[in-house]
Amino acid sequence: MNVGRIASVLHIICASFVLWIVPAQYVFFVDLVAFPISLFLSLRDIILRYQLAACKLPPKIQIDVNRQLDSSTRAETSALSKDNKSAIRRRVKERNGDLADAENESESATPAEIISADKCVGQFPVCKTMLLVVKLALFAMVVDFVYRPIITPAKDLFVFRPGYVSHDSARLHIRYSDGGNLELRYKELVPKASLLYQNTGSDDTSIDFANNSPWESAGEFGPPTEDTDYTTTTALLNLQPATRYLVELHSRESTLHTQTVLLGSVEFRTSPLPHQPSRLRFGTGSCIKPNFPYRPSWTPDIYGFASMLDHSDSLDLIMFMGDFIYADVPLYFGPATEDYRRLYRQVYAAQSSRRLLRKVPMLHVYDDHEIKNNWHDQDQPPMGSAMTAYNEYNGLPNPLPAVSGASYYNFTYGNIAFYAWDTRRYRTQWETPNDSGDAAASDEHTMLGQEQKQHFIQWLRDVNHTAAVKFVISSVPVTTGWSNFDSSQDTWRGYPTERAEILNLTQHIPNLFFLSGDRHEMAAVELPSGNIEFSTSPVSQFTFPFVGKFKKDIGGEHTIYYRRPGHVKYGILDVDTESDPDTPRITYSLYTTDVHHGKRPAWVYEAKGASWR
Repeated sequence: MNVGRIASVLHIICASFVLWIVPAQYVFFVDLVAFPISLFLSLRDIILRYQLAACKLPPKIQIDVNRQLDSSTRAETSALSKDNKSAIRRRVKERNGDLADAENESESATPAEIISADKCVGQFPVCKTMLLVVKLALFAMVVDFVYRPIITPAKDLFVFRPGYVSHDSARLHIRYSDGGNLELRYKELVPKASLLYQNTGSDDTSIDFANNSPWESAGEFGPPTEDTDYTTTTALLNLQPATRYLVELHSRESTLHTQTVLLGSVEFRTSPLPHQPSRLRFGTGSCIKPNFPYRPSWTPDIYGFASMLDHSDSLDLIMFMGDFIYADVPLYFGPATEDYRRLYRQVYAAQSSRRLLRKVPMLHVYDDHEIKNNWHDQDQPPMGSAMTAYNEYNGLPNPLPAVSGASYYNFTYGNIAFYAWDTRRYRTQWETPNDSGDAAASDEHTMLGQEQKQHFIQWLRDVNHTAAVKFVISSVPVTTGWSNFDSSQDTWRGYPTERAEILNLTQHIPNLFFLSGDRHEMAAVELPSGNIEFSTSPVSQFTFPFVGKFKKDIGGEHTIYYRRPGHVKYGILDVDTESDPDTPRITYSLYTTDVHHGKRPAWVYEAKGASWR
């Protein structure tokens, strides 16, 4: 196999791998080398064959040089030896049935005739031309997939979405780059059923909402500035608990006559009063990459968000557990803040993002790919740039942090409590087998850091008997079942001492569940502490089809369910602390577009709630 064929095969394999299997950086680099080599050699071969097809040969010499060109396109005819001339002449005479004359006249062919024949015989290379078109198309798709954030940086992106919604307030995330003061107007949305009952005595139970309450203004504020990439987060205060609101964002343009322009609107429902029994339905998942697997499109989408839209009418919130952007997959553009901002704009510009996030509040934790793969260097560059962009787009709309300047936080929804860890900023180097027998060395290895860990321990004490159900959000899995690739260092498997310390505490907390993502697979595991973890990903990214293995039932764990396949996987949890306040019900449903097209669950698990008072 010659260089051209090797380069062509490498290009086709690498391009297909990046577009539809795993958008790996090193595979992309190999394709960057293979494609130009393949392109040059293919073009040279096609041009030469095109010239051959246009030539006429002398009648007495009709040599089939296609076989020679297929084996090599190098100009071998410029230095033909005497033996080669004889062999060529002999093959010509053999075709004409005159082997004897060929033997007698083996030296009679002139060099000019042989060279002319070698250059002029051929057919138009249709197959090679079609193959070239395929290779060009593949490379064009790779360039579009990798460089789309630069090709279309979405500088004029508009975002208006709800972030954290409590029982009496709502945080609203805005990106607006056209200038002019902004104004928020809001109103309660009262169900039609209540109006019909009040006005006509009808027992119609329609759940549609009527625009029947008066508008209120939250006041004007200045436009976002370029310093924050035209983003801002503001809050609506003094709202009513368990109430649905419609909020509009208006721009006030100062002209001869001041005009108000409606920019967008969102809807949300405030949470119940703290400690009140309630029902909550929320989505979970992590890891998204726009337009993967790749589809040629002017408007790339996020297929997992598109699937979530089918369930958005019933969701109270979405807990997104990291890898909202992939700063280093398939190419790391650089450490500048703008390099990270472009990737956030690409996600928010997707059509399904706009539709989903207008309807459902989304809360976030970040993971490594918001910075760089397997990040454990704390505040070293590019952490500062990465966190600036993260806070502008995802961090500030979250609940206020537990400590000023931190990213970990906690909140409640009725009598359901949440704690979201920051598993990246404070982590040190993972433990090694040499540290396992050294208590002092093991204590130096931490994922949470001492301040965050102590705050979390105090939270456990506070919610132990005040919240019916508790959820702990971790961007990386707590289970040790994943041992392939970097799992032994990057997940909680790499921090066994601190993990054991935490599980020794949570085993005494009733109805506490861990939610995680990261591994591009799904597992439901009962941990040694008796707590259950639901680890779900990717929402819209690659999955390894045949690589690695999840180790079931190891280290005192019990694997309830495991699933590898699926580019789209996310969970929806239904929590009911209202029907039986003493014994809550927790139901987890796995959705994947590989099963029922994501319309119905692929797997459902109902956890047994315990008495918690």
